[in-house]
Amino acid sequence: MATVEYKGIGKSFGAVNILRDVSFRIEDRQFVVLLGPSGCGKTTLLRMTAGLESVSEGDLSINGKRVNDVHPRDRDIAMVFQNYALYPTMKVYENISFSLEVAKMPVAEIKQRVERAAEILNLTPYLQRYPKQLSGGQRQRVAMGRAMVREPSVFLFDEPLSNLDAKLRAHMRTEIRQLHNRLKTTTIYVTHDQVEAMTMADVIVVMRAGKIEQIGSPDDVYDRPASKYVADFIGASAINFLPGTAASGAGVPAVDTASGRILLEEGSGVKPGQRVVLGLRPTDVTVAADGAIGARAVLLERLGHDAQLFCEGPDGRFVAVVDKGLRFEEGSEVRFAIPPSKVHVFDAETEARI
Repeated sequence: MATVEYKGIGKSFGAVNILRDVSFRIEDRQFVVLLGPSGCGKTTLLRMTAGLESVSEGDLSINGKRVNDVHPRDRDIAMVFQNYALYPTMKVYENISFSLEVAKMPVAEIKQRVERAAEILNLTPYLQRYPKQLSGGQRQRVAMGRAMVREPSVFLFDEPLSNLDAKLRAHMRTEIRQLHNRLKTTTIYVTHDQVEAMTMADVIVVMRAGKIEQIGSPDDVYDRPASKYVADFIGASAINFLPGTAASGAGVPAVDTASGRILLEEGSGVKPGQRVVLGLRPTDVTVAADGAIGARAVLLERLGHDAQLFCEGPDGRFVAVVDKGLRFEEGSEVRFAIPPSKVHVFDAETEARI
């Protein structure tokens, strides 16, 4: 059993508030990603969980026990850092086994744990090498092995892939998720990369300026973003935002924008005359001669499997993911359609989902 619970957590450095009233619960065996831009407080929350930062307000519990004042070594957690933090003068075997040796574990058991971790992480051929003789991905696996052998209740990852190139990041995402599936250890993972969050998490905690913006599964935060901020942060292609006013007297719910009148689903909750902002994902709009949205083509960017069409509309940039075989003359008018079910509607003032 390994649950982690935050109740009214706050963190201040002098007069500066880093975290404010953070409350949520992580269930046993979940893989939870803390997602947000730099400075939102996600790493501070992770370090508080590890005991590396003190809790200014609220209660932090692991397995039902309040740990605000518990020493890091007594919290039964293991942390993987962004910069690997390996000992350069120790070989891989020694780096992985070091914490077990400090704990005076029997030599035979240390050997068994290290060899098992090395086998799972494909490090067996490298146990007698030094960190400088390894690639970035191999070093990260050593750091993961060092955490694994402690057999903790909770794994903490602090942006572990940010120093790797794009191809290796994609490979390591798979490895970390497979490791979690195999070990079933509760995991808290910090990143600013929404692709990492979407591909790895059971639950995503989206953070903004020290507060939680939304908690949900990857599908939840993508399909039903709780705010304009979440909609903008989640998605491989940046979402399009069109300000408008809910139409009056229309037979079906609709919003009038500078780009055209856009229909909404029945029961959308908008009131006639209400100022709103519509969110349209580039993957949800399609090129259609009779489409409601008009814009002028600027650039077609081919991505191999499809293409992104960048346009200039009355409200600024507009992007659509289109078939790579289509051709567009620069400056030509292009019209787009979108199903009402795919339109995200946010209040213009509060930016909350309607």
